[in-house]
Amino acid sequence: MQKYYYSSIIILIIYYISTFIISFSLLSNGVVKNDHIKLSRFIIDYDLKDNFKKDLNQFTSSLPNSLKKNFSIKNKNIEFSGELSSNFFKKIINRVSKNISNDFSNPKIILFFYFNSNKISEYLNKSFLNLGYYDFQKFMRENEQNNKELKKNNSQKQKTSIVAANNNQKINIRNTINKLIRRISSADYFFLSSPIHFKIKATHQDIPFEVILKFNGYIWKIQKITLPYKKLINLQKLS
Repeated sequence: MQKYYYSSIIILIIYYISTFIISFSLLSNGVVKNDHIKLSRFIIDYDLKDNFKKDLNQFTSSLPNSLKKNFSIKNKNIEFSGELSSNFFKKIINRVSKNISNDFSNPKIILFFYFNSNKISEYLNKSFLNLGYYDFQKFMRENEQNNKELKKNNSQKQKTSIVAANNNQKINIRNTINKLIRRISSADYFFLSSPIHFKIKATHQDIPFEVILKFNGYIWKIQKITLPYKKLINLQKLS
């Protein structure tokens, strides 16, 4: 009986670890190959969206009261200066956080900002400057000429990856494990934060971020991505 008990535990541990290795490997492969369909299989859409919104609301709740009293915005679409009531300010913030969280939980948009992380700050600032009447589609239209080159580069990366994959249909397990180890070792830290959560902190294109993966029985999925909003959003443009 005791032998059966220990055997069951060992089998569960092996299953637990193997599902994480497989999930993380496939997830990373989807990101590297710029494949939003593969990536979407490893995202808990509702949780990711909700966590982005919570983080943004927490960030805006820490904004100084002086910002609300001396709120000033000026761009080609909107010009406003004055004191905001708490209710009106809250409506603006809710609209901004809702649109950003909707965009940031979209696999296609996640991959765009992964390969073009220098654009995240610009997108966030424009979202606030336009009082939430802004989304990724508008952002892309405004940057159409630059994005043609970016899309070309991303497409080339994807084609190169696909060609390489087709030329190597027989998966080399040793190389796969080595790549996985390199990806894990490139993280600032990587640990089990609860029995069903893995937390990863890393820096990509000079932007630090955290990712939480959640185990849902047979696969690990992205539940939360945390970004340094204080670093990315320029509050001086709002006052």
